[in-house]
Amino acid sequence: MARIVNIRVPKDVSERDVIRWVAEGLSRRVAKKLVIRYLEGGIDLDLERALREFEETRNEVWKELEEEYRRKGLL
Repeated sequence: MARIVNIRVPKDVSERDVIRWVAEGLSRRVAKKLVIRYLEGGIDLDLERALREFEETRNEVWKELEEEYRRKGLL
């Protein structure tokens, strides 16, 4: 059930800022619940595969950055 809470904020804080802060807080709360529920089921993690995927991704990203830097004359 929703409820209304009155708060005072500085004049330079917009209503949009307050809404975003509340949404961020609620999303963290939901995320924590989801993580706890996920962890209760146990984790099956293949560290070798995770490291291999990380290395592949890092190499792909670096290759793209290197190409862009070369085009801009930075390398």
